[in-house]
Amino acid sequence: MARRQIGYCPQFDTIFEGLTVLEHLQIYGAIKGIKKSLLPRICDKAIKDMDLGDYVHIRANNLSGGNKRKMAVALALLGNPPLVFLDEPSTGVDPQAKRFMWNIVSKISTQKGKSAVIITTHSMEEAEALCTKMGIMVDGQFKCFGSSQHIKDKYGTGYELEIKIRTLTEQESDEYARVKNLPQKLDRAACEWILNENGWSFLIEEIKENGQGEEFHRLFKEGQKVDTNEFLRWQFAEGQGNKAVDYRETLFREFIVLEHYGNSFKLKVSRDNYSIGFLFGLMEDIQ
Repeated sequence: MARRQIGYCPQFDTIFEGLTVLEHLQIYGAIKGIKKSLLPRICDKAIKDMDLGDYVHIRANNLSGGNKRKMAVALALLGNPPLVFLDEPSTGVDPQAKRFMWNIVSKISTQKGKSAVIITTHSMEEAEALCTKMGIMVDGQFKCFGSSQHIKDKYGTGYELEIKIRTLTEQESDEYARVKNLPQKLDRAACEWILNENGWSFLIEEIKENGQGEEFHRLFKEGQKVDTNEFLRWQFAEGQGNKAVDYRETLFREFIVLEHYGNSFKLKVSRDNYSIGFLFGLMEDIQ
C-alpha cells in the first residue's frame, strides 16, 4: 500500500517530544512522500487549520493536552489521505477544543469529501455529532451497526429531555411588584404570601437548607431580606418548571429528574412507543 493511503492519528507515545510542532509536520510529510517543494505550504495550511499558529516552534512536550491532540490530528491529515483513522481525538481536551476538533473532522469528511474518517470513541455524543454510521463493540466483537437513529430505535431504552423555562423580564417583575404594592426587599412572611397568592405554596418547603431556595433561606437565617425582583423571577421559574415537569410525568411509564438548576431541567423518560416527532411537539408546548 502506498505511503499516503492511510492517515493515522498517533498516540502521545509516538510523538517525538523533543521536536517542535513544525518539525513534526515536516517529518511526517516527508514520510508520506509529499514533495519537498510543496511541504512548506502544506505544513503552513495544517498549522492554520488546526489553530496552532502560536505553537509552531514549541516542543511537543511543552504543549497542553488539547494542542497535542490537535497536532496529532494534523499529522494524520497531511496529504489528504482517502482513509483517516482517529483514535479518540477529543479525549482529555476542554469543551471548546473538543468542538473545534469536531468541526475539523466534519469539514474533512462531509464538506470536502476527500477522506473517509473512522473514529473510535467512548462518547456517544461525539459519535452522533460526527458519524453517519456507528458500530458498538463489546469484548472486541461488533454487537450492532447502523445509523444513530437505527441503533436508538432498536436498542434504546428511553430519551433524555432538557427543558429550559423562560424567566420573568425585569419589566414584568417590576409591574407585578407595582400592582401588588411590594417593597424592594421581602421578608419570609412576604415571600410565603406571594407563593400562596400564585398557587405555588409547595415552594415554601424549598426555602430551606439544601432546597431550591437555599440562598433565600440563608439570608432569612442571617436576619436579612431578599431582593423582590430576584425572588419573583425565582418563584416564577420554579413554579412554571414544576408545572411543566408534573404534566410530562403523567405521560411516561418511567420518569426521572436527572438534574435541576436554575430554570433548567434534565429528564430521563421511557420510550413508551413515542416518536421523536411527538417529543418535539411536547417540548414546543412548554410555556
